[in-house]
Amino acid sequence: MLDHSQDPGTLLTAPTADDALTLMDQLVSWLLSSGVKIVIILFAAALLSFLAGWFLRRFFRTMVQSGTKISSVTGTVIRRDPKSQKAAQARREQRASTLSNVARNIAHVMIWAIASMMILSEIGVNIAPVIASLGVVGLAAGIGAQTIIKDVVAGVVMLFEDIVAVGDWVDLEYAEGTVESINLRATQVRGIDGVLWTVRNGEIVRVGNYARGYSTAVVVLDISAEADDDLVTQVAEKVATEIAEDPAWKDTALAPGEISGILSVDGNRYQRRVTLQTAPGQQWEIERELRARIRAGFAAADIPFAMPRFVETVQS
Repeated sequence: MLDHSQDPGTLLTAPTADDALTLMDQLVSWLLSSGVKIVIILFAAALLSFLAGWFLRRFFRTMVQSGTKISSVTGTVIRRDPKSQKAAQARREQRASTLSNVARNIAHVMIWAIASMMILSEIGVNIAPVIASLGVVGLAAGIGAQTIIKDVVAGVVMLFEDIVAVGDWVDLEYAEGTVESINLRATQVRGIDGVLWTVRNGEIVRVGNYARGYSTAVVVLDISAEADDDLVTQVAEKVATEIAEDPAWKDTALAPGEISGILSVDGNRYQRRVTLQTAPGQQWEIERELRARIRAGFAAADIPFAMPRFVETVQS
């Protein structure tokens, strides 16, 4: 007679009452041993993931607060200039948020990768060959994935050297806009037209950051050659000073405006330039306000702008 206890197929297809009890006992035994261990592993991984996220957020938040206290104690320029202090504080918070997000993602991946290997071991999978295979595959992938490694190294350097942070307006040569996310492989930038650009970190050679320290509003004026240049200077200086002293713009305009001399001259026009130091990323608002006020000031002082040039094309 066939021993059902020695034939797993029979146990599953036509089990007797004793066979069913044996199978149930084995299942209960497995649940009470490996099953409980798997539950504990999942719970421990979830708990460690939560604690790692909490610790990293707290660590980087403490780093920001410590940086603020150190700046205040040492009596640097940041302490003497409230606007610079506010900008520097916002910058530190942006950097802390970016580093915290990246660090938490790495910690979560590592914790769950280890938990997955432990669960496979409990299920009965021999993980030694898996680990060895992963080592060989990792070596081959490292040789064949030099581009990815280059991107990761560049991402680490960008994060820890504080070259860009989430919220900055940047020009990455391939894309220009607001940084929405940074990870170890790529940086995502939202353009002014709403397009989300993804640029590999290894391809970023030149970075123009409009949100570091301060920005500059620049307005170039095309003025009629018949205008009184001294009057132009008076009106432009008055407008720049009024904006710098206006309470509505006190957090945006960081310094009095500067008026250049004559930049260029031709038969019917010449150019002057008005610049004003602004809070990071706020130069466009100041430029619009400057243009509006200069236009109104020129109209009140009867200063003519240069007429647009017309080029006549003669067809033979």
